Amino acid sequence: MIERKLVANNEWLFRRGYASPEKKYMNPDGTATSRVFKLRERDQGELSVDVVSLTTPEKSIGDKTKFMLFKISNSAIIDIELQTFHSPESDGSNVAHAVIVGMQLEDEIKPGLLARKSSRVYL
Repeated sequence: MIERKLVANNEWLFRRGYASPEKKYMNPDGTATSRVFKLRERDQGELSVDVVSLTTPEKSIGDKTKFMLFKISNSAIIDIELQTFHSPESDGSNVAHAVIVGMQLEDEIKPGLLARKSSRVYL
């Protein structure tokens, strides 16, 4: 297994969320809801993000008809006592992949804090 390295404090991260209004990933004003940053069972305690300096918004969002993109500073993640590790996909499909760790599945507070610290990236 490859040793993960912490993402630099001054780095920025992309996180995508569903664009469908029924999924409730966006507030009426275009900001992220806590759902964008909420862990799911299949996440196994790791929230996937992309390191901005290693990708483009187009690569990170994938299908812009299905997803929207948000940007957050790693320093904001560190401020709420979480950590971000660079974790490139082993098959080489995503060298920018990283994971935010330190949240629990039932956590309602930290996803909301992350959502408030993020901003939408328009493509």
